[in-house]
Amino acid sequence: MTMRITRRSYLLGSAALAGATLTPAFARRAAAADPLAYKGELTVVSLQRNPPDQAYKAIVSAFEAANPGITIKTTEYPSERFVALLTASLAAGEPVDMLMLNGQDLRRYAVDGTLGELDGLVGDTNRFAPAALETGRVDGKQWGVPYGWYGGFPIFVNKAVLDKNGLAAPKSYDDFLAIRDKLKAEGIKTFTHPGKNIYLWPVWFFTTFAQTSKNRSIERTVEILTGKGKFTDPDVVQALDLVFRFGKDELITRSVFSLDTPNAVAEFSSGRAAFFMQHDGLIQQILTAKPAAVDLDVMLMPNLVGGDVKSQFPGGPAAVLAVPAKVEGDRKAATLALLAALTSNEANAEVVKLNNGTVPVNTAVKGSDVPQIAKLIKLSDGLVTYLDWNWPPEITRVFQEGMQAGVAGQTTGAAVAEKAQATLDRLVSEGYAFK
Repeated sequence: MTMRITRRSYLLGSAALAGATLTPAFARRAAAADPLAYKGELTVVSLQRNPPDQAYKAIVSAFEAANPGITIKTTEYPSERFVALLTASLAAGEPVDMLMLNGQDLRRYAVDGTLGELDGLVGDTNRFAPAALETGRVDGKQWGVPYGWYGGFPIFVNKAVLDKNGLAAPKSYDDFLAIRDKLKAEGIKTFTHPGKNIYLWPVWFFTTFAQTSKNRSIERTVEILTGKGKFTDPDVVQALDLVFRFGKDELITRSVFSLDTPNAVAEFSSGRAAFFMQHDGLIQQILTAKPAAVDLDVMLMPNLVGGDVKSQFPGGPAAVLAVPAKVEGDRKAATLALLAALTSNEANAEVVKLNNGTVPVNTAVKGSDVPQIAKLIKLSDGLVTYLDWNWPPEITRVFQEGMQAGVAGQTTGAAVAEKAQATLDRLVSEGYAFK
């Protein structure tokens, strides 16, 4: 059976989990600071996690045991239908006390009034890594807090392939070309990529735009969406053309357009490709499989543009917890107590451990000792939130389709940028305003 893997599913789970039993100390901490007046059921609506997050279930059970009279009902919606099903549920007046959202959806619900502000209601926010906490901020206000770990799309490196061919890790675009020439003679690709799936193409742009914008990709995105810049600006076009150059120079070959994620993983794991820009949630999967042809390492994209720019990679937290604005009074107090339990340092440690997570969203939690993940944690100060978590979905679609076509040599950076700007102009004329 082939399981369809989406970027959202990467963010919510990456390995099969064993049942979790939390420590007695955590169970005691799960009790609210003051007895809760609310008694009854609290409903959490979440993106469907595949595989299930057993740490979450254990945290909820500990909270229920520590707060008699409260039960937690969790309803999960598949990612591709989440917005439609949640919209229908809210319209029908069904109780929703907490949302476990993909970061991409938080802005939608903050702007449309679905969510309530959390400023001053979630304890000391210094427990969260700034990059993870920022995902829950819209228009200067906190609407959600991070849960689990945050990770993203570094470059996987098969050191076995490089070492066998006497090659070092690349430090420039020219190094990639030299690696290409050496490996091509051996029938090995430079990069593999699940090119059949358009939703993964934008991460390449996020990576190159971080460099062409001189490490201001978030700021530039906000400028563009607020009319202080344009998608047709030179740094955007340059970033697109950089990605398309990978296709033109056959660092990414056209064979990737027939690959989905399992195919690309198989190609990398069999030693038929040296590099793989992929979500770090797959690190543990590859290590567990122990493919004989792989000596796995991770790196960030080297400097492709020259000058004083920092290598960065796109990512975000596994999930964001939020509370609907309609939740009030004692019910809200109970919901906030549950949120506190789910985001405590003790809970975060369990969630990261049992989900084979990468960089904990709580700064006090120690990450994995697995060398590849430990290295990624050291690189995590270079993580920049996915730009499409700010974009309207119509813009995301333009980049998905345009980048796939551009790598195939069917369009240019300027053409994709012009289409993106035309789409934004149309949305603005129809009332869109970035907040």
